Amino acid sequence: MKYRYTYGGALIGKQEINAINKVLKRNFWPLASEGEKMEKEAAKILGVKYGILANSGSSAGLLALTALELPKGSEVIIPATTFPTIFNIILQCGLVPVVVDSKIGTYNLDPNELEKSISKKTKAIIAVHAVGNILDWVKIQKIAKKHNIITILDNCDGFGGTLHGKSVDSYSDISFTSFHAAHIVAMGQGGGVFTNDKELARKVRMYRDWGRQSDIKERGTNGNQWPTLPTDYDARFIYEKIGYNLSPLELQAAMGRVQLKIVKKIKQLRNRNFQYLYGNLSQFEDLALPKIINGAEPSWFAMPLTTAYSNREPLVAFLEKNGVETRSMFSGNILSHPAYKGIKVRSMLKKNSECHFILTNSFWVSVHPRYSLKDLDGIIAVFRKYYDRVR
Repeated sequence: MKYRYTYGGALIGKQEINAINKVLKRNFWPLASEGEKMEKEAAKILGVKYGILANSGSSAGLLALTALELPKGSEVIIPATTFPTIFNIILQCGLVPVVVDSKIGTYNLDPNELEKSISKKTKAIIAVHAVGNILDWVKIQKIAKKHNIITILDNCDGFGGTLHGKSVDSYSDISFTSFHAAHIVAMGQGGGVFTNDKELARKVRMYRDWGRQSDIKERGTNGNQWPTLPTDYDARFIYEKIGYNLSPLELQAAMGRVQLKIVKKIKQLRNRNFQYLYGNLSQFEDLALPKIINGAEPSWFAMPLTTAYSNREPLVAFLEKNGVETRSMFSGNILSHPAYKGIKVRSMLKKNSECHFILTNSFWVSVHPRYSLKDLDGIIAVFRKYYDRVR
């Protein structure tokens, strides 16, 4: 299928290409100075102290949760509408998912649902910003503090979003994002973990880099800290954790640094396109439009929509046939997918939970910054043609 209006894709220009080529000429591509600079620059934009790059948003999520080193069997709350690899990290860490409902319109969890789902075993919450839409972090922080649970933000879709003038990443204990080609800032493929907690950042870096220690930088010494190893053992290859190899490449970081310089413009164009679609699609009574909380300024990844009175299927088929690419709303309800049959889970879902409706009736279309308002008129015209026909 050849789409006229695709939902994603990186905005790549000469500067990104030149940055990549500069690294290619070194003939040594593992993460180095470009990576260190991008980590610091991204963390500064997000208003936190520490950033650690990863090879994907999914890997970043795994590193963030792993670094918490929660006791096996602990519970982690997550909304039903989530990306599968982020749900998977709970299982991969030997923890138990607690699945709560997602709300039509925000496509995020309701803070009231969060409070109801907490038990003595609850240690953390993974709060998802679906397609960049922002949660009520003031309420979430209050609940988390009351029950002594850790807040993790899945902000893969919404890099640069703010709430009451503050970066959304600064509200959580630890956050992660995606730098995939389709997302706000592109490294081609990549992700990042962000936190104000120095010890957490140290653990994330160790787990990313094979589990090796991250304090001693000198070669030829173990700092007399590990009596089971020779005193002259190269400190770069002392392993404290059972880790992974989840680092991106230096050339990806070089590209990402260029993207960070234009992230404000990218966000501005995405939000302009969102507002334009919002205003024009509101004429169709069948479409339930997104809901945004007071004080939030999302960095929109897409325009989420729900057919309120009709079946989604013929509308989506018509859009696709006429060149408008769509995507279902992530998993809709993660527990409906065959991969999770028989897993150990505590589900808070009921027959009337809204995530069931999201699964069958929700989808999204593009707000990509490459599109002008004239392009968006083309998308709106396809919607109008469809609804004129069904009337």
